[in-house]
Amino acid sequence: MSGNEHKQQKLNVKYADSSLKLDKAQLEFMKLIEEQNLERVQKLKRLRRNNLMTAGALITSVVGIYAYSILSVKQEKFLDDFEEPRKKKKKTNMSTAAVRVLKSGLRLPPLPTLRDIVKLYNLRAVKQLSQNFLMDERLTDKIVKQCGRIDSKDVVLEVGPGPGGITRSIIRREPKHIVVVEKDARFLPTLELLRECVAPLNIQMQIFVDDILTFNIENHLPDITQRLHLIGNLPFSISTRLLINWLEDVSLRRGAFRRHDTCMTLTFQKEVAERICAPFGHEQRCRLSVMSQIWTQPFLKFVIPGTAFVPKPEVDVGVVKLMPLKEPKTTLDFRLVEKVVRHIFNMRQKYCRRGFGTLFPPDQRESVTFELFKEADVEDTLRPFQLSVDECLRLATAYSNFIQKNPEVESYNFRAPKREAFEAKVS
Repeated sequence: MSGNEHKQQKLNVKYADSSLKLDKAQLEFMKLIEEQNLERVQKLKRLRRNNLMTAGALITSVVGIYAYSILSVKQEKFLDDFEEPRKKKKKTNMSTAAVRVLKSGLRLPPLPTLRDIVKLYNLRAVKQLSQNFLMDERLTDKIVKQCGRIDSKDVVLEVGPGPGGITRSIIRREPKHIVVVEKDARFLPTLELLRECVAPLNIQMQIFVDDILTFNIENHLPDITQRLHLIGNLPFSISTRLLINWLEDVSLRRGAFRRHDTCMTLTFQKEVAERICAPFGHEQRCRLSVMSQIWTQPFLKFVIPGTAFVPKPEVDVGVVKLMPLKEPKTTLDFRLVEKVVRHIFNMRQKYCRRGFGTLFPPDQRESVTFELFKEADVEDTLRPFQLSVDECLRLATAYSNFIQKNPEVESYNFRAPKREAFEAKVS
């Protein structure tokens, strides 16, 4: 074959290969395959990137936890527990963590939980007694903590212990003597169970089934050489009456307040707690505010939501600590001051002279009220909640001076029927 023929054959073959063509369907199929391959490649890249990021995050977390654990152990000095005791040192050396656990309070023997006790003895709250149980021991511990330091020589009197939630928190503080006053005898078995548990711990516990409003503290606690703490989750129905009774005891230095360092840590409805601590000029200021602040210094410590109680009350609860003043702000008779303050706040939205004037008969009301406000140096156009404690006491002093000169006015009652008021005036 000559060179020209071989060249011609080669050209013919090349021409035959280039003449192959793909139809439209084949081209579309190839494009689809190519797109799917690209998507798979991108998906693999994303998976690889995510795996790398996850691995990096895990490694960082592990390193961080490891570093934190090392720092924590170093900070708490837990390694001291594993060191051999040095010479000339007692074998009773404890780590900082162990000391902190011991200082947190006494560990009680194994006891049923409060919820189990309530179910075991079928203890249901009685609505007539305003009973609401506090089951969370963290909250009961927080309430007892507000009492301040409780020494092994102190006495704690608890009002309305119920199933014993706050009582357990008191026991952990290891006082010398615990007195609980409970009106509902259904709780006696649960309280006796606690008394049996603390008997080996040299903690004396007394249980009285009595009404705290009539309970004679001096008869049951004649010794006043030990500091006394009053604490309780008070029923709402008696909280205000009990506080007024105890404020009178503070003024007379009797009952639980023969020592000036007896403090009260009590629960009230949130609104009542705010009123007790309300300063002058505050919307919530009332008779209870002034009376509490004459003989004590009240503090609203914290508020407990109603959901923490069983059954759930319709209101939240405030924890108030009242510390009696070493020197009360007045030496006037408690009932006289309470009477004057109560009359002033009878008409809290009107001028304070309107309520104060109801202490006197109508025929001399205007003139006497004007003279006494002038004597007390108090502006008579202030609203009752705008009066300070000192201004209320000056008005009470002016009233006291007036009835000493006019004793017949002391028995006047503006709420009495007109006939009785007239007979009292004639007599």
